[in-house]
Amino acid sequence: MGVLDGIRVVELAEHGFVPSCAAILGDWGADVVKVERPTGDPLRAIMGAGFVADTGDFNFLWELYNRNKRGIALDLRVPEGRTAFDRLLIGADVFITNFLPSARKKLRTNPEDVWAVNPRLVYAKGHGQGQQGPDADEGGFDSVSYWSRGGVGHMLTPAEGPMIMQRGAMGDAPSGAMLAGGIAAALFQRERTGKGMVVDVSLLNFAVWQLGVDLTATTILRREPDKMG
Repeated sequence: MGVLDGIRVVELAEHGFVPSCAAILGDWGADVVKVERPTGDPLRAIMGAGFVADTGDFNFLWELYNRNKRGIALDLRVPEGRTAFDRLLIGADVFITNFLPSARKKLRTNPEDVWAVNPRLVYAKGHGQGQQGPDADEGGFDSVSYWSRGGVGHMLTPAEGPMIMQRGAMGDAPSGAMLAGGIAAALFQRERTGKGMVVDVSLLNFAVWQLGVDLTATTILRREPDKMG
């Protein structure tokens, strides 16, 4: 028996970060339904593109982040697709997405939209740069938002450079685990209040948390911490 047995999750997300979170919720026993656009999650076509090893027909990257899920393709821009989507939301406990604000507004998947269908939903979103600042509404991948902008690559690169590149999904997977933990806490809070809430995690936020030791040392020493050899 999983700790989230009986919990239903609707995922409207693509690539690695947020889908990895839903996979973890499935590991914990949740019933996860992945909703894809009619053309499919772009992660389906990433094998052999230089990001991960090309193993032929078996797309292990897709399987890794989309295990434990049932799937459906819906076009939310047409009435029939929207009706089917709302039916999924009515029976769900968690809605999870990484769509950008512009897309969420267009598809009517912001918190107020889904809460109008089901006010008990925990609304979880993952994104690149955080909730504030000039790039809050811009897209982001872990190699940019986490590794480069977050400073992780800088701290792990020798002083003589050039900056080394991360392995695949180094920011996606742990950020997804952090989002999953936030969702679990929100479900606990919902048991107390009866209402859903928003859980928000960004790749840049996670990088800052991960470098907390270095950032604290910088604040105290007023200089960059020494790099490891």
